[in-house]
Amino acid sequence: MVKDSKIFGIPVVQAISLATFIAGVISVWVHLEIQIAAINVEIINLKKNVEQHCADNRKELDALKIDIKSDTREILKKIDEIQVYLRNQSNQKP
Repeated sequence: MVKDSKIFGIPVVQAISLATFIAGVISVWVHLEIQIAAINVEIINLKKNVEQHCADNRKELDALKIDIKSDTREILKKIDEIQVYLRNQSNQKP
């Protein structure tokens, strides 16, 4: 009579299969954790880039606003000059 070998009460082949399955699950879990950590690092870097670009855009927008204000003032001055000229022309005609 041949006695079957058992580990923890289950046959050796099933024990090896169970250990392989558990090792596979652990391997997948570790790989996923590593990938999640890498994604978190990428997200942090992207947030920093967005914050930097927002600050740069804010500075550029402020500069554009100042330019637009000065250009608008110049245009209004020119319009005023034209209006004064036209009023003078209409007053000079008898």
